[in-house]
This record gives sequence, C-alpha cells and structure tokens, in this order.
Amino acid sequence: MADIDPEFRLIEPIESAMVRDEVMDHLLEEYYGNEENIAFFELVDTFTGDRSDDDIGRVIGELYDFSRAHPEPAAWLDAIVANYDVDGITDVVSLPFYSIIEKQLLMTLRQAEYTLKHAMFLCGESAGPEPYLVTLESDLGQVQSLMEDLQSDWDSVSTNWKAVKFQRIATLKEKELYDEDLVERVKKLRDQAKKAITDAGSEWFSRIGENYISDLMKMKPTIETLTELTKEFATRFYNEKVSRGMLDFNDLEHLALRILSDPEHDGAPSNAALGYREKFKEVLIDEYQDTNMVQERILSLVTADTEADGNLFMVGDVKQSIYRFRLAEPGLFLAKYKRYTEVGDGTGLKIDLSQNFRSRSDVLDTTNFIFNQLMDTEVAEIEYDEQAELVLGASFPKSDRTQTEFVLIDMEQDGRTDDTDDLAPEQLQKRQAEARYIAKRIATLIGEKTPVFDKGLKQYRPMEYRDIVILSRALTSAPDMEDAMKELDIPFYANNNSGYFEATEVATMVALLKIIDNPYQDIPLASVLRSPIVRLEEDSLARIRAVGKGKPYFEALEIYSVSETGNLASQIQFFLRQLGKWRELSMRENLADLIAQIFQETNFYDFVGGLPGGKQRQANLRALLDRADQYEKTAFRGLFRFIRFVERLQVKGQDLGTAKTLGEKEDVVRMMTIHASKGLEFPVVFLSGLDRKFNMRDIYNKYLFDKDFGFATRYTDPVKRLVYPSIIQQAIKYKKNC
Repeated sequence: MADIDPEFRLIEPIESAMVRDEVMDHLLEEYYGNEENIAFFELVDTFTGDRSDDDIGRVIGELYDFSRAHPEPAAWLDAIVANYDVDGITDVVSLPFYSIIEKQLLMTLRQAEYTLKHAMFLCGESAGPEPYLVTLESDLGQVQSLMEDLQSDWDSVSTNWKAVKFQRIATLKEKELYDEDLVERVKKLRDQAKKAITDAGSEWFSRIGENYISDLMKMKPTIETLTELTKEFATRFYNEKVSRGMLDFNDLEHLALRILSDPEHDGAPSNAALGYREKFKEVLIDEYQDTNMVQERILSLVTADTEADGNLFMVGDVKQSIYRFRLAEPGLFLAKYKRYTEVGDGTGLKIDLSQNFRSRSDVLDTTNFIFNQLMDTEVAEIEYDEQAELVLGASFPKSDRTQTEFVLIDMEQDGRTDDTDDLAPEQLQKRQAEARYIAKRIATLIGEKTPVFDKGLKQYRPMEYRDIVILSRALTSAPDMEDAMKELDIPFYANNNSGYFEATEVATMVALLKIIDNPYQDIPLASVLRSPIVRLEEDSLARIRAVGKGKPYFEALEIYSVSETGNLASQIQFFLRQLGKWRELSMRENLADLIAQIFQETNFYDFVGGLPGGKQRQANLRALLDRADQYEKTAFRGLFRFIRFVERLQVKGQDLGTAKTLGEKEDVVRMMTIHASKGLEFPVVFLSGLDRKFNMRDIYNKYLFDKDFGFATRYTDPVKRLVYPSIIQQAIKYKKNC
C-alpha cells in the first residue's frame, strides 16, 4: 500500500537538508541546461537579482514546504494557478480574493469613522473646539458615503474614493475660549482619519482595475512554471529519500493518509481506515490548536463520521497556538469551538476548562485586563469573553508582594537626570537601560531575601536566582542583559540559538578542518597559525609571506620551513608534520575520531577550559565532536562534505546554538523566549522588550503564502524591467496584517 522498504529509517534533519539541496541543485541545473525553456528563465528573472539566483531555489523549497501541510499537495498547487486564470473577468470585484480587499477597505473606513466621531465628541466637551464640528461632519459624511459605495463595481469605488476632498478646517476666533489641548487632539484625530483614507487610496486606486486584471493574466505562465517545478522537486526529493531507505515525518503523515483513504471514492475511508474505526473506542488528541490539515484529515478517517456520535476527544487552547509558522491551523479548533455546544445537542460537546492552577490572581487579573481590550474576532479570531478569561484555580497563601508591576523607563533627556544615575538615557541605549534596570531589581530582590512560595515545600523560603526568568519575544537583547548581570555579579544564562559558529574555539576548529581538507585556503590557514594551536605572532606571518610573494600562503609556509632556520622554522616544521598526519588520518578514519585526536595532540580542549567561560567553551567543542559523530552516521560522510554542510548553515544564516551547559538545578537567572517558556513555571518573571513592534518583515517579502489563496508575488515586466505589487500580493499582505 505504501510501497516502501520496511527497513526504512527516519532521516536526520542534517541529512535531510543535504539531500534536499542536492536534489534542488540537480533539478535547477537540468532546467538551466535547456536554453529553449523561456518560461523557466522568466521565472528566474521574477525571483532573482543580478548577483545571485539563490532565491529561485528558496521559493521552490518554501512553496514545497507550504504545500505539504495540505492533504493533497499537488491539487493545492494546481489550485494556485486558478487565482491567476482571470480570462473572462472584467471587474476586480469578481476576483476570488476580492473579499479580502473589501474587508480591508471597510476596516479603513471604520477606523476613520471612529476617529472622526471621537474628534466630534471632544468638540462637544467643555472648552472644546465646537466650530470644527461642521468640517468634521462633512468628513464623516464622505466616509459613510464610501462605505455605502463598497457594494458597487471597482471603477465606481475607485472614482468615489478619489473624489474625496477634505475641507480646510475652520479658523478659531478668540482662541483663548478653547482648551489648547483639546484643539490639538481634535486636529490630530482628523489628520489620522485623513491619512487613513489617503493612504488606502494610494494603495488600491493608483491603477485602474483593468491593469490589475491584466497583470494577473500575464503572471499566469510564470506561476504555472513555478508550481510545476515545485511538483517535480517534490517527486524527485521523495524518490531520492526512498532510494536511500529513509523518510521524514511529513512523508509518514502523507503515507498514512494514502493508506487510510480510498482515491477511487473521493478520498473516502479505505478498508484499513474502517478497520481502525472498529478498533478505536476513543481517539484522544492533545494540543489540538496546533493540528494541521493533514493531521485533521487522518483523524477524520479513523473516527466516527458524525460529530454528535463522535469518538474524537480534543484538548487545546487556541490562545496558546504557537506553531502557525509551522503551518498549524488553529482555525480548525475555532470552527469546532464555535459550532459545538455545552449540551452537545446535534453536534459536538464543548467543555470550557477555564481554571488556571499555576498562577496567582494578580497574574490572572493582569492577563485578563490586557487581553479583554486586545483580543476580538477581527484581531485575534476569538472573542476574549467570560468563557475565555482565566479563572483562579490554585490556592496560594496571601502575600502583599505579588502584585504585577508595570515599569516605564523614560528615555527623554529633560534635565531631570542625575549625573550619578546609571540609567541616564544619554549614557545608555534602550536595551541597555532596560537590562540595567532588571539587573538592579534582581539584585534588590535577592539582597532583601524576598520570600517566594515553594510548591514542593508548601511554604515560603528566600528567593534564589533559579526562581527568576526573563522572557522576551526574541533574544536579541541577551548580550546587553548578560553585560548588566555581570556588572552586579548575578549568575546568568540565556538559552540562545545563535552564536555557535562565531564562538572563537569553534571557528578555530572549523578553520583547522578546512585546511586539513585543503591547505591552499589562505584565510583559514592564517587563522590557525595565529590561534593557540600554533601561536605565531603577526610579524612571523609577515616574514613567511615575504619568502613566498605571489604564491599561496601554504607554499610560502613550506618554503620557509626548508629555507630558514631558528625557532619559527622549527614551529612551522612541527605544524606541517602534524597537518600531514591529520590529512592522512582524515582519509581513513571517521570525522569524530579525527577531531578527538586533534583535541588530544594539541591540548586545545584543555587550553580553552582555562579561559574565561571555559566550561561553555569546552561544551561547544564537545558539541562539535557530537555533531561530527552524528553527521558520520548519515549517508553523507567525509570531511569535505561536512565542511560544505557547515558553510551551508553559515551562508543561509542558520546556526546550531551554543551548547547547553546548565542543568535544571543550576542557581542562575535564566533568559528565554516566550515561545520556549511554554509549560514552565517560575516564581518571578520579568517580561522584557514590550516596546518592540510586531515583526512584519514577512508580509513585505517578495512573495507570500496563504492557505486559502496559495501564492502571491509582485508583477515583473520583462520588457520594461519594472516591478510593482500585484493585486493578489496586496490582498494577501493585508490578510496577514489583519
């Protein structure tokens, strides 16, 4: 049924990435070799620049990944093209994704309407600028008229939007009669409304609808080529994995789906699925909010057909959905939450588990207060009502020191700053000031032996460093936080997933491995010669270069070793003998044994252990040894390929993260991402970086993915070499933004 080797193994992520790269390189090389494939070269021009064509492989790979979250990837890819098949469509309102555009325009108008009504309310306040009301009423009338026009055709909406004219606001006579603050607030609100209308007009109505539709038609061949390439890559990648006797987890999901569904009867349950239905009395699934469409389809095939008589028990909290970036679909949870009832009459049964057994009422009240104002169906796809609120379920002894604190650090230089204040904004950047404050607050809490309740002991005890965690959306501020902690001698650990290859000890070993593979690489060779492994001074490097001008540095090294005498020549001769031995060893021993022998012969591992942070440095070197050993267990072996793998990670901006050296019991202040903290408990939590804006980088990418409308990118005119957003790209961008 699955037609795979029963002895298959799950592929390691390292190995999968390398197989994937090989398949992609062969695929693109084949297409580049066909000079008559004009559609392919137009696709390349659309997604690549003058300096590199890496983006074409990247977009194919990302589209492949996105498609695999769908039960029928090939059918989903085919459906993408339908959004560009606009033959016969003459009005933008007839496009399949127009509902997104209409919603965005309506939201803009509602925002402007609300802002203008607020301004009008302020005009009616005591000493408010009442003469402004006439102008504001005119503005409001235009906005409401545009709302009614949204049901018209695109050209009418465009014409009416462009016809909006904002009058000059009235001049106030006898200004002393009006509150200056109210006057400025009203003007600011009106400016906000005007800007919202003007910006939306520039965004959507700078071009006529006919041109938007024409762009989609012209883009269709390029999108078809892209989807066909993606399907071809998917086939080749799968076949390559099967030929090597290995599969990844996503393959297992789709193979399970193939076994459980009957393609001859529109994907109805197969005999195997019906057998499992008979076998399973209950099917239980946890973290249901992070289920994807493939997993949902599998579940539907092995459980009862109807919800009212169903045997699927799902547990989850859509507010905790953190894997949408991995293509989880929280909408599955939301649809059932809205459809199911408390009595389960005719549908599924809904049981709200709102009690929280981890946090005090201080934490829960603060959380409820904030999210009551932020979350609704428009912004967060769920209404934060009484059913969604957190309810105290745990019992804690009373304390007057557990209130939530909200701290604002004023970075304005207003002359009030004391010269001795180490939080002075002129002395620090925002991240540094925040880190400095947190460090001082921790030092105070520890110094005062602040009591915390220990659930294990069921009593209060003095606070320890391990009780404290600093949470942030990202760990970009970790270096500043570490510096602030060091100044106050506070033990600190940030669980950072970057910086491994930049660590000096790791970079030195990677450079050494590179010259063992090929000594004719000047920069890695110079790095090793200057490192503690050889310990040459800068003037020694210059003297070596002088004897071999115009030659590779390795040849200059060899020349110096035989033509000169003295300590430097002896050092070089010893190193060259070692290097020759290691090169020979690399051809007959595995990579891990080679690295272990280098550690032993150079004492480099022991040396870094004596440096500041020696424990972490040695852990990094052990991690390199472990990763080399793991690599050797894949189908890719040998020093050359391992180096290429490391270079691939560095070029693509990926990292392995510094090796973990701390256990759960270590008495240190920890810093981690909010994402990584899920499921953990700490008595004291600092939530840092709250001033940061949301990361909107993805929506301004060259291309966007959407589960409903597939794929969108900008339009590229191959003749005029002009690039501008397509209407589907704008629509999906606003869908993600909302």
